[in-house]
Parts: sequence; structure tokens; C-alpha cells
Amino acid sequence: MSLPLLLFRFLLPLSLAFFLSQISLFTPFLPQIIALLSLIIILFLLFARRLSLFTVILTVNLVVLSSGAINSSLLFLTYFLLFTLSFQYPPLVSLFFSLFTIITYLFSLDSFSSLVKLSSLLLITPLTYFISRQQEENQHIEKLLSQDETDFLLWISLQLKSSLNRILSLTDNPQIRKIVKDLLKNSQKLSRSIDQNSDED
Repeated sequence: MSLPLLLFRFLLPLSLAFFLSQISLFTPFLPQIIALLSLIIILFLLFARRLSLFTVILTVNLVVLSSGAINSSLLFLTYFLLFTLSFQYPPLVSLFFSLFTIITYLFSLDSFSSLVKLSSLLLITPLTYFISRQQEENQHIEKLLSQDETDFLLWISLQLKSSLNRILSLTDNPQIRKIVKDLLKNSQKLSRSIDQNSDED
């Protein structure tokens, strides 16, 4: 998925949560909206065996924004959300989402203590960026190692086949020929297995 599309996917529920919490028409219905969203999350987990990211971001931010925004005692949920996203998505997505979250909560500043809480979000931003970058590097290294392992096994398989064919052509002993033929069959199975695994990757 492209970076702009990923950013849109993250920023839309955050913006929606902000506007729902600001419009006085929706304020009396926020608990019901949060309950409905929580039910949707539970249904997704039960039947689809996954989380709807849109719904999770919307629910967490609605809960925090409706209970005092930056002064909310549930602000720690935002920290969990930021860290969770940093482990799963590219660094730029984590960075922009963190910055957009800070801008969203900037509107609820009303005291020095709320400024301190907002600065804690600001301090978490580089940390989430570096976690996300480290995660991306680890995935890249794992992919390279997996490719190297496949190449190595393929090389061994080819070397084994050529060596066995050479032995087969040089020997007249029926027992040795039978053993070599069995080994050749096994090496062909290994080659096919390696090809299938590399295709799946």
C-alpha cells in the first residue's frame, strides 16, 4: 500500500474522532458511539480474526477526546496506539500519525499540566519513529537471510546432483549405483521443495 493511502487510512479516523468530539450535536451520543465501535471491534476479532485499524484508532481517540482530551486520565491509550502502529508500519507513517495526534490534542491545551502531557507525546514521537525504522530494518534483514538460505540450499542441491551423476557414470558396482540413484531422487525432491518455498516467498 502506498504511503499517502496509508497516511489517509490513519488520519481519517483521528480527524473523525476530533470532529465528533467537537460537535455539540454528537456530544450526548458519544458513549453510545464508543459502545457501538467497541462491539464492532469485538465482532471483527471473533469472526474475521483481525482488528479493524480504522475502528481501533477512532475508538481510542473518541474515548480520550470525550474524557478530557489532553487532560484525560485515559491518555495512556494514545501511547499504546502510537507504539502499536510503530511496530507494524513504516517510519514515516508513525512519524506523521504521531505529529497529527499532537496537533489534534493541541486544541485542548488549557494549563501548564496539559502542556507537560502534550510534551510527553512530543517526546514519544521520535521514539516511535526509531522503533518503526528498526522494525523495518529487521524485516529487510530477515528477507535477505531467507533469500540467502534459499540460494545456498539450491547451490548445495545442484552440486550434490552433479557429484552424484559423476559417481554414477564412473561406477559399475550395482549396489553403489542403487544408493546413488536413491540420493539423486532425494536431491530432486529437495530442489522441488526449494523451488516451491522460493515461489511462496
